[in-house]
Amino acid sequence: MTQDRKILMMIVAGLMVFAAGLSALAFWDQKENPIVKSDGLRFKEEYEAYNGMMNESNKTNYPTVEIDENNPFVYKTDDEIARFLENGTGVIYFGFSTCPWCRSAVPILNKAASSTNLGEILYVDIKNIRDTLTLDDKDEIVVKEEGTNGYREILKKLDSVLEKYYLENKEGKKIDTLEKRLYAPTVVTVKDGKILDIHVDTVKTQKSGYDILTEKEQEELFEIYQKMILKLQNTTCGESC
Repeated sequence: MTQDRKILMMIVAGLMVFAAGLSALAFWDQKENPIVKSDGLRFKEEYEAYNGMMNESNKTNYPTVEIDENNPFVYKTDDEIARFLENGTGVIYFGFSTCPWCRSAVPILNKAASSTNLGEILYVDIKNIRDTLTLDDKDEIVVKEEGTNGYREILKKLDSVLEKYYLENKEGKKIDTLEKRLYAPTVVTVKDGKILDIHVDTVKTQKSGYDILTEKEQEELFEIYQKMILKLQNTTCGESC
């Protein structure tokens, strides 16, 4: 083997080792610093993951949703929203992906945001932050699980617009829990910490979250959300509108 050929082979071997090192470095970098998904993609995947799946509690399939990746939903924690409600301005959506009513509302809320060029909707997943209350045999309130501190702060901020929370006993009698409750879905518009509007559930004619909204019901809910957003925008932009 000539001296030039030996040198060439050494160079090739060195390049192969270098390439292998880069590949290993890229692998470990991705492992230690995984690619962070955008909130829009995360929201889309979270809700669409339940398409075609069955709710084991009532053996009914979750309503199917289709959500564009370029949606306005931005994830926020309960603590962040509690602080936002002090002086923030924007639209907040309280819900969770396995809530059938939410799955009916989200595509329409997204459409209303698009029609008004709304840049973002703050999203709080409330499935696991609320307290769980039940009644004992004497109709006394039992706290099975405490809500988070952030959730409690949100209740305080929304106290004036939330309705009383009742539980039903075995005879169907309503028992006042002496507390408020944040139901899903709930959409709130806020201007400088002041509550402008709140809308809970979807439309009155939707009796079950698993019922598909009719075209008329979709239009009704769309108009509700659109008016809420436009009212916020009109009070925010002032003379520049």
